[in-house]
Amino acid sequence: MRVGLDYHIHTFYQRCGNETLTVENIVRRAEELGLTSIAITDHLNRPEQLPMFPHIRHDIETAETDVEVFFGVELNFMECDGEWAYSAEIRDEHGFELAIGGIHSAYTDSQDPVEVLDIQHRHHMRTLADPLIDVLVHPYWFGKADIEKRPMEWWERLIAEMPDDRVTELAQASAEHNTPIEVNACAIFYSFRLSAGFIDAYVEYLRRLRDAGALFTVGSDAHDIGRMGTTEYVEGLLDGMGVSAERIWRPERQ
Repeated sequence: MRVGLDYHIHTFYQRCGNETLTVENIVRRAEELGLTSIAITDHLNRPEQLPMFPHIRHDIETAETDVEVFFGVELNFMECDGEWAYSAEIRDEHGFELAIGGIHSAYTDSQDPVEVLDIQHRHHMRTLADPLIDVLVHPYWFGKADIEKRPMEWWERLIAEMPDDRVTELAQASAEHNTPIEVNACAIFYSFRLSAGFIDAYVEYLRRLRDAGALFTVGSDAHDIGRMGTTEYVEGLLDGMGVSAERIWRPERQ
């Protein structure tokens, strides 16, 4: 059953999203779509981006709405096996209520799928174990530059032939640390760069994570106001896969 969640929305403040994504517009659109709980999560990839976040927090705190709106942040490793531009001190100083994060690059030009998987899995496992991170974002998402370095059939096989131990370890880490794995609408299911074969393989990958005990959550990853609402599809996907409500993560306001 659809609940109306979306814990991955960008804004224009950091130029993550376009000019349509003001906090006011996001809140009004969430109301129109029947969303009940959302998080606004602009990128923090480097420390010099921090000064813009108080403006986002202010607009969230002054928004008049019955929609539950969390002030969040999306984190990326500053380099391969590097650190976040984030800490408990930054969290507390800026009042972030949740942090979603994960790897945003292949960090290699290799055509060897084992090397690519090893890098991704290492960063995924580290993210799930980090007490600062609430959600592992879009596992096995790759940007345009990475995608174009390899044929689409290569990417399809990467997901379809994922070793069982990689799937099981990730799911067990999710359950152990109570950190959900994001099912991302726009980066995966509404991406114009990915083939139908890749999407089919990704759905099967999610089923394997389900069977191994993973927790999940949903995010649109909207960079335009028109992309909000795409979480209806992924909520329906998880429901169709028989994922119980107890395994769909929601943040708790302290």
